[in-house]
Amino acid sequence: GLRVGDTGLTLGGYSSINLERNEGGPARLTLEDLSFFIIWDPTPRLHFFSEQEFEDLLEVDDHGHGGTNKNTYSLERLYGDFAADDALNIRFGQFLTPVGRWNVIHAQPLVWTTSRPLVTLVPFAPQTTGAMLFGSVFPSAGSLTYSLFGQFVNVLDAEPHAPQRADRSGGARLEYWSDAGGSVGASYLGFTDKGQWQHLGGLDTFWRRGPLELMGEFAYVGAPRALGNQWGLYLQSALEVYPRVYLVGRYEHFDQRTPQPEVNLGVTGLAYKPVPYVVLKAEYLFADHPAEESPPGFKASFAILF
Repeated sequence: GLRVGDTGLTLGGYSSINLERNEGGPARLTLEDLSFFIIWDPTPRLHFFSEQEFEDLLEVDDHGHGGTNKNTYSLERLYGDFAADDALNIRFGQFLTPVGRWNVIHAQPLVWTTSRPLVTLVPFAPQTTGAMLFGSVFPSAGSLTYSLFGQFVNVLDAEPHAPQRADRSGGARLEYWSDAGGSVGASYLGFTDKGQWQHLGGLDTFWRRGPLELMGEFAYVGAPRALGNQWGLYLQSALEVYPRVYLVGRYEHFDQRTPQPEVNLGVTGLAYKPVPYVVLKAEYLFADHPAEESPPGFKASFAILF
């Protein structure tokens, strides 16, 4: 980001350009994301953050035809933090729901693939509007981080096209990081959508050693009989095969609510990071059944964090 003198203000953001050719469909080049960050730290204990995002700004197909009617603007995040100490912080506003790992790092420059695992996208609302208590303690050989959060007001910027939005919610997350380079986490989220309560339980893990990185998540959602339960998981690896070049693979399973079939997906691809804030990705996604949120086919992207 760009620091504005000694005002405590920092400006930044990220952007991505995607190239996709889903099986049975045309090729499309899309200016997928353009997000702007406004960060203000007026004192060491106060932190304010805003993220405004424009999606699908421009699309060109394989016949050279341009334009799109799907462009949207959303207020992704708007919150303020007060830090008492490492172990006790409080946040008010709209923030990313801290369930699992992918949702809180989902920006294209920070993940290995252009596609997103279904279990991190479909079962819960990606944002929470309300409050969160969070902090970290430091036992020997690691750190333990907790979050307690809930949504008790309406969202600031509702998106009708989002997979699911919670009316009210409450949840918790606990994560242990080892100095050896790995972590395990557990999440719980209870939420009501149109008056029906659902309950999500999840586990996630991360491990890195040398050139190899492994990451995975599991989530199960219990719901009233009329809605049906759903569950899913993924396991992803990234191996540095040449300096700054990574071979990426992922397996996913998602048991959707009936009448949709269970879905098994596989992703294989490459990622190149010439500098830490730029990543070029290319992958192919295979599936035994097509899923609307993650169709099989070729996907590539250029993403930059600025």
